[in-house]
Amino acid sequence: MKHLTTILFFTAAFAIVNANAQVKKTAVKKQPVKEQETKPVAKAPASTAPATIAAVPQTQQTKQVEKENQQASQPKTNTTKTEIVTDQSGRPYKAALGIKFMWGISATGKYFFKKDQAIEAIVRYRSYSGLGNDIAITALYQYEKAIPDVAGLHWLVGAGPYYGNFSYKKSIYSDWYASGGYSYYGLAAMAGLEYKFNNTPIAISADWMPAFDFNGGGFGAESGGFGIKYTF
Repeated sequence: MKHLTTILFFTAAFAIVNANAQVKKTAVKKQPVKEQETKPVAKAPASTAPATIAAVPQTQQTKQVEKENQQASQPKTNTTKTEIVTDQSGRPYKAALGIKFMWGISATGKYFFKKDQAIEAIVRYRSYSGLGNDIAITALYQYEKAIPDVAGLHWLVGAGPYYGNFSYKKSIYSDWYASGGYSYYGLAAMAGLEYKFNNTPIAISADWMPAFDFNGGGFGAESGGFGIKYTF
């Protein structure tokens, strides 16, 4: 009985010591976890790499904005269909044939030898009822310029010599003018407007042609008129 008591005593003591040891081990294991949870985490030093990486897209964006600004500043070419088409020399057309009427009726031919300079030949026929017929030929040098505000419209001025012949009809005037008529010549001036239709080989004009007759007729203002031309 004495030995049994001794064995139980040592068994209980061993169990107590073992239990204390287990408690200490558990406390040791939990301690780092608590320290890790309560220990403040140090912030990593700021790196310059993100700034460098962000700088690349910003530089590309800046270049793109500069490119768009350059494109916006470039003048735009007007390519609308209503624009009047001219040939490579800048002329509204190269040549034209047409008719003109008001003071008689005329056949005309015009040719541009420069973009703003042309020559025009006019053959006019005019009849005076009961008196006679008048035929005249005029050669004009013309200077022509476009009017910027109206596409296709030009103003023109010119001057040149003319020669004509007036023949009397057989009537009571035949006894007064035995020769049957007379010739005349002089210098004519011209001022007017001309409009060339877009995408159509047609031009219309209105002009006035005063003249001075060197064969005794003096100044005359009854010449010119409205014209229509087929252009080439």
